[in-house]
Amino acid sequence: MKVLIRALLFLSLISLGQGTVLAQNYLILQKGANEKSRITYEVGDEFIYLQEGNDYYIKDVIREIDRDYIALKENVLSLKQIKAIDIRDKDERNQTLANLTLLPIAGGTLLMLAGGINSLAADGGIHYSTGVWTTSVALIGAGILIKSLRYKIFKVGKKKKIMVITVEASE
Repeated sequence: MKVLIRALLFLSLISLGQGTVLAQNYLILQKGANEKSRITYEVGDEFIYLQEGNDYYIKDVIREIDRDYIALKENVLSLKQIKAIDIRDKDERNQTLANLTLLPIAGGTLLMLAGGINSLAADGGIHYSTGVWTTSVALIGAGILIKSLRYKIFKVGKKKKIMVITVEASE
């Protein structure tokens, strides 16, 4: 019995001394050498892509990322088969543009509301002055214009590349 306990203790000490290496693969979308515009996908992320030979986008969930392929819930894809990726919800820059879209639209709407309330109190009816009208329309139009500038599609091509990066962590 003592020999068994000593053997188990010895094996547990050996296993504690050896660190395990964990690796996580990430799918990186990048244009040129600009690291600020990187978009990162990992296992469990939703992935909307246009496969070569198809005219429609497919939505799937990433199950595994390897150097040569991506294993999805419903499909296995080679990196060379991907023509474009829908990045509307994934690109962080779109969150900034969404916030910038909201501000002028809200400002224009608030100006219209305030101008209407002021004219109602002063004249008893709703009448807008030319300045209030043009400023409100300009603000709302600017917000709608900024909304159209959002990043929608990442087309794989000359400068735009898909890469797989492996990050190893040892314990």
